[in-house]
Amino acid sequence: MSANKAVIAKVTGYLDSLGISYELIRHPAVVTTEESRQIIYIEGCMSCKSLYVKDKKSDNYYMIVLPFDKRAEMRGLASYVGCAKFEFATEDKLFEDLGVHRGSVSPFAFLNEVGSYRAPLLIDKEVWNASKVKFHPCDNTATVIVSGEDLRKFLDSINKRVIVVN
Repeated sequence: MSANKAVIAKVTGYLDSLGISYELIRHPAVVTTEESRQIIYIEGCMSCKSLYVKDKKSDNYYMIVLPFDKRAEMRGLASYVGCAKFEFATEDKLFEDLGVHRGSVSPFAFLNEVGSYRAPLLIDKEVWNASKVKFHPCDNTATVIVSGEDLRKFLDSINKRVIVVN
């Protein structure tokens, strides 16, 4: 099994183990949310972007999930966790903590977290309340579509600290 198929199978296997229904779509690699939206447009499904960020003054990391077209206001988002400002995590740190590269970040990457620190998830209320959402399964050559209810079920199953933001 190729590396990317194994990565995708880890995510879909975990969803299967939870009884979560999903649709898996394979496609050419996409890096930006705009590319993803153009190639994998699904009516009634929230297109999302996921960012891995660091508190500028500590070694605390966070994942942020927003609608694909919403600007990430770093100071405002940081205030939800008592920080002054976020900066993007380095490529090396992203791979070290979540086992993914830029362009493949999604909540499913939490399945790869190692060590004792568990990054909280800051998720926009529009994404949190969406009826359907889509994310890469840790590989940007595929997209997984799940219901919003099943996304919440997934996050509960991994005991993820979730902070819903405006």
